[in-house]
Amino acid sequence: MALVDTRWQRTVTLCALYFAQGIPWGFMLISLPSYLSYNYQIPDSDIGNLKAIILVPWSFKLIWAPLMDSFTIRSMGRRRPWIIGSELMMALTLLGFIGIADPSQELKFILYMYFVHNCFASLQDVCTDALAVDILPPREQGRTNGLMWASKLIGKGVGAWSLSHIINVWGLEACAVVQVLLLLAIMLVPIVFLERRGEKRFPWSAGRAASTTVGSVRNPLATLGSVLRAFSLTTTWIFIVFTLAKLIGLGVNEVLSNVLYTQHLSPRWTDVEFSRASGLYATAPIILGAVGGGYLADRYGRRLILSIGYIGYGAAAAIFAAFPGLWNEEWFAMSYLLSYETLAAIGSVGFLSMAMRISWTVAAGTVFTTYMTLSNVSHVIGNWLAGPLREWLLWLQGGAADQLVSYQWALGLAGILTVAPVFLLFLVKTGEVDRARAAESAG
Repeated sequence: MALVDTRWQRTVTLCALYFAQGIPWGFMLISLPSYLSYNYQIPDSDIGNLKAIILVPWSFKLIWAPLMDSFTIRSMGRRRPWIIGSELMMALTLLGFIGIADPSQELKFILYMYFVHNCFASLQDVCTDALAVDILPPREQGRTNGLMWASKLIGKGVGAWSLSHIINVWGLEACAVVQVLLLLAIMLVPIVFLERRGEKRFPWSAGRAASTTVGSVRNPLATLGSVLRAFSLTTTWIFIVFTLAKLIGLGVNEVLSNVLYTQHLSPRWTDVEFSRASGLYATAPIILGAVGGGYLADRYGRRLILSIGYIGYGAAAAIFAAFPGLWNEEWFAMSYLLSYETLAAIGSVGFLSMAMRISWTVAAGTVFTTYMTLSNVSHVIGNWLAGPLREWLLWLQGGAADQLVSYQWALGLAGILTVAPVFLLFLVKTGEVDRARAAESAG
């Protein structure tokens, strides 16, 4: 049996690989920034730059995808060789943190190392998404995307909560060792499960390519032609515009809420408390949102779930911004953290499912990866804008007289920036893709 034959193997493999992405993701984007913000009072502009630089390598997915579609060890499967290699390199790059005792004194080096690590993490993400496009039947896409995203968020929660304790007690080196061991353990999953029966487990194993329709080497220009044809439709290029805009507001919110909670609330949250809320406490509602969103996307449509997630987040941001007098109430601050994390997960599941649904041509893996890459570009833009946006709003308010007012307006604008692109979804027609796919098959 193999991934194309067995649903549980498909689900376990894809979810395990997404879980592997989530662990360092939670540490890099929640635990480490919170630790630096709380203990060293690093401003939101620097925290935004830190998060943005970490995310930049995810834009390289546009490079990885054509390479992966063009070259592979076909006898081991179209995607497995790349997945195993990228998992191994993700683990090895974390070993660079051995020897760092004080992160505040080695921040630039940490950025370089996480930059390199995320180059391979983005490659693993490309390979996993392409594998999902290859092996998932349309009827499984919504719910499996929900489970995959839930797995990544569980990994994010584990990384954020557990590693925030570890860095405070044993330091950054211990965090690196824990992540390396977990990644190597998860790497066993794609080693054990083959894509198709009869393929090789390792390059030196017995076996052969299960299909000769796609070889180990494909002309990159042919891949590029397939990608351009995929984006020649109105639906696909409108979805590109939506993708470039959808996470700007969430990226702004992610940075500002981190600094707001750990530096400006009274009493201010410690880095461990913030990581516990965003990691541990948010895990259950996020999983429910992601898995439930996947099932509902299959039943009621991807566009509806996508809209509920992002419009819901906009409403939550507006409510939070409208009541700054309640920000110091723990129940209110906690409710906002949990609600925006959950609603963002619902929107992300709808987005993944829709992007997979409208990815077509032989280079569907590259097409899907393009959407994922542009989504990360949107996220990076939001992170980078967070500090300058709040500083500009603070200037409009007359300087440093009232820091909280600038946060109030910035978080409200973040909600508006998230809701506005949703209206583009009315122009996204899956039927147009289906007709183009049928015409390609017929030709």
